[in-house]
Amino acid sequence: MSGTTTNARLWTDADVWVAASLTTPNPTDANTPFGAGWTMVGLLDGDDGMPESRDEDTSDYYAWGGILVRSSRKNFKLSKSFSALEDNATTRGLLWPGSTSTQIVVPKPKPTKIAFETRDAATGITRRVITRNYAIITLDGDRDENETDLMKSTFACVIYPDSSGVLFDVQNSQAVTGLAVAPATKTLAVGAIGALTATATLADASTRDVTFDPQCAWTTSASAKATVSYGYATGIAAGAATITATYQGLTASCAVTVS
Repeated sequence: MSGTTTNARLWTDADVWVAASLTTPNPTDANTPFGAGWTMVGLLDGDDGMPESRDEDTSDYYAWGGILVRSSRKNFKLSKSFSALEDNATTRGLLWPGSTSTQIVVPKPKPTKIAFETRDAATGITRRVITRNYAIITLDGDRDENETDLMKSTFACVIYPDSSGVLFDVQNSQAVTGLAVAPATKTLAVGAIGALTATATLADASTRDVTFDPQCAWTTSASAKATVSYGYATGIAAGAATITATYQGLTASCAVTVS
């Protein structure tokens, strides 16, 4: 067998982010979380995925004898779609643009920045494509609401390029090679809160703080003794607990003693 297996991708997780303002800045790279102005669509239907379709008008020209001598292509159009499984402020804004919490009006889609993010758990690679210009997002078909299936809204996005023909800015992350939690040990009084920090080491040996990254999961081995949320550990009762951060398949811990 020829080829490079590390170039094969199995996107085991994905997110869609939207920004109402076209001037919302992009993250600096794929290892940086989305900042203010971006909101996540939420749970997606993995079976539906995020398919992409391309349309263009093609004209073929033939000489006598049926010999193809030239083809012309114009009116290129790129569309992407995704299926959202949550009913939240972001999905409602896409479903009913222009409506409010007290009234629903005829939807009037407006230009929106959108980012499609996919992650490969085996390699730790994240790939993002972010609209350079904007997208128009509309409901594709029917919205499923019944008693046996999860509610689902499938959205179709027409991607509009900028004046140079650029559709997306692409960001690819570096693999995470290490993870550390500091401090390694911590003593808390009952009711006290202590801050922990999770730091990831990237393939180029640089580091970044992932404490508040949505992909960084914090857990405790004994919630009756100490709990944790976004890196903040709280002493509950006298005893010991191990606080663990998990990021892109790597784990690191802090031994917490509550006195």
